[in-house]
Amino acid sequence: MLSTSLEKNLSAPSIAFPLRLRQGQLQKADEREAYLMLVEIMARTPRGSWPGHSSFGFSEFFSEITKEGLSRELRTRIAETAAKEINAVLADLGLTRYRVDSLLPDPFERESPSGDGRWMGHAMERRGVTLMLRENGSDRATGYAL
Repeated sequence: MLSTSLEKNLSAPSIAFPLRLRQGQLQKADEREAYLMLVEIMARTPRGSWPGHSSFGFSEFFSEITKEGLSRELRTRIAETAAKEINAVLADLGLTRYRVDSLLPDPFERESPSGDGRWMGHAMERRGVTLMLRENGSDRATGYAL
């Protein structure tokens, strides 16, 4: 009898994405919000530091995209490559309803209008990147600041 109930539990569907943990309890989340939260986690995670996927994480992207002396074309190419890599990780994890359409770096400014260079660190902390998230089959993407 015990083996029959164990077989039923093993064949039952597992908990599926999107879920979130709030005060120790699992809660169903809006799917778009859950994708965005996952991409935000990826943005704070160094690439390859999560054992679940060797390409998970893209925190290095932000220091790469803000390097001085990069041309607009090179910044665009870096952002396009990062978006493709994020989408590949999401697909590998079975998450295909939404995709990162693009990562749009904010215009790179060397100084604030007042000429005070101390704001450079603040801009880099804020990261200055807009993530465009698109539902598959949709002709519209929605922007989110990272």
